[in-house]
Amino acid sequence: MEFANQNILITGAADGLGLAVSKAFSKKKANLFLIDVNYKKLIQNNISNSNNIECDLSNINSVKSLINKFNIEKIYIDILIHNAAVLVPKSFEETTSDYWDEMTNISLNSGFLLSNYAWTNMKKNKKGVIIFVSSRSGIEGFKNESAYCASKHGLEGLMKSLAIEGSTSGIQVFTLTPGMFMNTPMSEKNYEEEYKKKWVDPIELTPAFLKLASGSYQKLSGSHVNAWQLSKEENQ
Repeated sequence: MEFANQNILITGAADGLGLAVSKAFSKKKANLFLIDVNYKKLIQNNISNSNNIECDLSNINSVKSLINKFNIEKIYIDILIHNAAVLVPKSFEETTSDYWDEMTNISLNSGFLLSNYAWTNMKKNKKGVIIFVSSRSGIEGFKNESAYCASKHGLEGLMKSLAIEGSTSGIQVFTLTPGMFMNTPMSEKNYEEEYKKKWVDPIELTPAFLKLASGSYQKLSGSHVNAWQLSKEENQ
């Protein structure tokens, strides 16, 4: 699978799964637009073929400014991978409206705005792929994760609707759940020790992203896909 001359936007690209996915697509000669609030880390990663962009997805005005810049510079997206997420466990009583907005802005609202921007060009070209990174929190509920679960559930619903609308225009839309414990900075903060004993390098999950982004898995569009299982299928 080659992605030369394709514009791929990846959010949350500075570390963890986002960094691993960025490396995987860089090896495939993709033209990358890497977004993260940690611009210094993006630069330090030194990913080939990358345009490093600082953007705070928790601030919707920052997202709108980025999209406006893309529009002015006529930067169009062929493949969107919305990976960015932050999990800071809080009980429902501790969940303030500001915290709620932060969680939903990073996952759901940014996902909507970026997809909305990419959509027009994808529809014009009769092809495109959108991947929202989800998790068990997108289909289940967990203690002290009301805002996080709500935002991930929202992405699942958005994916299903977009997959239906995009089906007549060659646009494929998926949610991708890791399906395996990952060694990432967010996991380091939130995993219990028993899960840390099982975790894997997120690079092992990247074949699933490459497969779905190739456009060859239309049959899975509209689905909540297990990255671990799909990655292992490719390695067989």
